Amino acid sequence: MASNDRTAIINDRYEIFRRIGRGGMADVFLGRDRLLDRQVAVKVLFPEFARDPNFVERFRREAQAAANLSHPNIVSVYDWGKHSGTYFIAMEYVEGRTLADILRANGHVTSKQAAEIASEVAAALGFAHEAGLVHRDIKPANILIGSNGQVKVADFGIARAMNAPTESNLTQAGAVMGTATYFSPEQAQGAQPDPRSDLYSLGVVMYEMIAGRPPFTGENPVSIAYKQVHDYPQPLNRLVADVPRPFEAIVAKLLTKDPRVRYPAAAALRDDLRRFRNGEQVMALAAVISQRSATATGSQTAVGSTTAATIPMAATTTGATRAMTRTERPVPPSSAHPSGASAAARYYEPRASRTGWYALAAFFALVALGIGALLLFDALSGDDASGDRTLADYVGRPLTEVTAELDDLELNYRPQVEENNTVGEGIVHRTDPVAGTVVVDGQVITLFYNPVPQLQEVPNVTGQPVDEAQRALGALGFAVGTQTTETSAEFEDGEVIRTDPAAGSSQRQGTTINLFVSSGPELQAVPSAVLGMLEEDAVDLLQADPYDFDVTVQRESSETVEAGRVVGTDPAVGELLAAGSDLTLIVSSGPAPVIVPDVRNLTEANARLELDDFAVSVVPLELPAGDDRDGLVVTQSLTPGAEAPPGTGITLEIGDAEAPVDTEAPAETDPPATAAPATEPTPATT
Repeated sequence: MASNDRTAIINDRYEIFRRIGRGGMADVFLGRDRLLDRQVAVKVLFPEFARDPNFVERFRREAQAAANLSHPNIVSVYDWGKHSGTYFIAMEYVEGRTLADILRANGHVTSKQAAEIASEVAAALGFAHEAGLVHRDIKPANILIGSNGQVKVADFGIARAMNAPTESNLTQAGAVMGTATYFSPEQAQGAQPDPRSDLYSLGVVMYEMIAGRPPFTGENPVSIAYKQVHDYPQPLNRLVADVPRPFEAIVAKLLTKDPRVRYPAAAALRDDLRRFRNGEQVMALAAVISQRSATATGSQTAVGSTTAATIPMAATTTGATRAMTRTERPVPPSSAHPSGASAAARYYEPRASRTGWYALAAFFALVALGIGALLLFDALSGDDASGDRTLADYVGRPLTEVTAELDDLELNYRPQVEENNTVGEGIVHRTDPVAGTVVVDGQVITLFYNPVPQLQEVPNVTGQPVDEAQRALGALGFAVGTQTTETSAEFEDGEVIRTDPAAGSSQRQGTTINLFVSSGPELQAVPSAVLGMLEEDAVDLLQADPYDFDVTVQRESSETVEAGRVVGTDPAVGELLAAGSDLTLIVSSGPAPVIVPDVRNLTEANARLELDDFAVSVVPLELPAGDDRDGLVVTQSLTPGAEAPPGTGITLEIGDAEAPVDTEAPAETDPPATAAPATEPTPATT
């Protein structure tokens, strides 16, 4: 199949519209299932791979693996087969963008958005893992975000059953399939597939969603694979100052080198992401606190380093997935982790050396793990070991002073009205947790205070980010209630539009203030319905509510779409645009014009061959007898070298010379010979 933007019918069932993606093995086209009358995405294997039985087997396995997974967060596969010397998969069409596209356009997303996306991916992975499949290639390009916000995981092309042996002829012994930027250390070393390997890859994606780049980059896949095994990522708080520490702890747990330290299953990760989104303490931090206490009690201190052994590995290109054999050994990069690096730079647990006796290695691994947990807690808390994060005693102090101090410490709090006659008005009389408790970032401290009887004016927090608005309201003793999101062209995503009760109104302390928060301008997906529409109908649709796009028409030739109908848009169908955005409508101008050939002095038969794209008619042109143009094209109605649409009529004048006239006298002929009549001899006389 050609990889142009429009192709004919596949297996008499799937009508192809245009190409919407291109991967390392196949093109992906937007199409329509003519039998069920629904849009589909059709993945067509490149012809050069269709001749390779290994790639065909991998392609077949993707279809079979995904077809057996029916889950809201997994792209459904409907059909697969062979057509015109290659293979195809028909699957669910998700109108939207890949996470890779979103990160290229926006650079990064917020921690809340990243947690929501990762939670949906974890749901898909958990379902696949329960079905006995490991994805092995989790990366932003394989995570689709629908225009309705739904997250789906695609491309099970290298998925493999857990504990299954290496497929015969599918990969060389010891080869690894995956993408070097995202695969786990154990994948780099050719280890058996494990669900925790997928979780490591998801941790890389979460890191990239916040930092705007993956934790490890390099000049080639081998150097990246080496870093996955031996190096430690730069802590997120060094790259993004306001990243929530609970989120950072979750990512740190996912990116540990030892799979045993990661979350045991996708469900456990999803539970921690839920706790983070709800403002609860995450297990990743709770485990660190427990480990820190145990390590401190044991008073064991050790300084260890990871032996950088040359480990045979396999890696792939950073963008496309391919296999690399163990003979391609990664060269240690010049930026190897320095022994004198700060604790923060090493809060991802070091990986124990693989050399030496197993017992000794296990001992040092346990020690290093304990120290790593201590360093992780110190890096996440931002304090030394002196206990600066121990909650101070705020009892007996004015609420305004306490909230200002907690603001400076960047700790979360919630004022709670509780009348108490033993303290003055506006005075905090107890806290939860109590003074002396070790608190972690993200934990909410409840401040119980005796309210003042006077009404308080609700501050104007319009235009402020939600966290700042919450602090401004809490400082005055108001409780923050629900947060309702609304689209707004005036306010940026995450800014407060208004409050209820309204700003300026007088309310008692403890009154719940509900926030209406902007989700940014209303975005509309470019509708796929415009494809194939007449130009005027498509323009009317795109300029009407809710799109209100500023439409510009651009014409392009098309061999398969009649003139005047839409063949595409720019931005493409499915892209999210704000109302009033510019949009180019690409309309077919019909088949591309062809050059009129010069067929003069050719015979009629040869001229017709040259004019195969035209409708040819001929008329005779009388020529004088003996004219050497007899039987040849003398004139043509279309100028040679000009352009004309295919099928245009052209008239040829074919020379028709008169018959020659014979002016010579006919040759003389002799009359037939006749014999003289016989006569009697005259008698002789004497």
